[in-house]
Amino acid sequence: MKVDEILDRLEYLVHHARHVPFSTQVMVDEDEVMDLLDQLRFNLPEEIKQASWTVQEQSRLIGEAHAEASRIVAKANERAEQAVTDSEVKRRAERQSQQIMRDAQLRSDQVIREAEAYALEQLQQLEAHLSRTLATVRRGVEALQAGSGEAAPEAATAETEETAEAAEAEAHAEG
Repeated sequence: MKVDEILDRLEYLVHHARHVPFSTQVMVDEDEVMDLLDQLRFNLPEEIKQASWTVQEQSRLIGEAHAEASRIVAKANERAEQAVTDSEVKRRAERQSQQIMRDAQLRSDQVIREAEAYALEQLQQLEAHLSRTLATVRRGVEALQAGSGEAAPEAATAETEETAEAAEAEAHAEG
C-alpha cells in the first residue's frame, strides 16, 4: 500500500472506532494500528525517495530548460549582431560604390573636357593653316588674272611652297 492509502486507512479506523463513554477518546484495534504504522514506516522511505527523485528530475529539467533558453538567446543575439555587421558592411560597400561612381564621373568629365580642348586646338590650327593656304591660292589666282605672263605663276608657286613648308614646320613643332 502507498503512504496516502495507509494514512486514509488510519483515519477511517479512528472515525469508525468505538467511543469511550463520557470522553472524546476512541478505542481502536491495537494490532491493526501497529500493522498500519509498520507499513507506513516501511513505505515512507520509498515515497520520500520517489519524491526526492521527482524533485531532482524537476530541477534537472528546469536546469536544461534554462540552458536551452540561454543558448537560444545567445544564438539570437549572435544572429542580431551578424545582421548588424552585415548591414554595416553593406552600407560601407554602398558608400564606397557611390564614391567610386562619383570619382569615375568626375574623371570622365575631365577626360571629355581635355578631349574637347584638344580637338578645338587642332581645329583652330587647321583653320589657320587652311586660311593661309587659301590666301596663297587667292594671291596665285589674282596674279594669273592680272595677266603678267609667266612670272606670275612662278611667284604663286613659290608662295604656295613657302606656305606649305611653314605649315609643315608648324605641325611638327606642335605634334
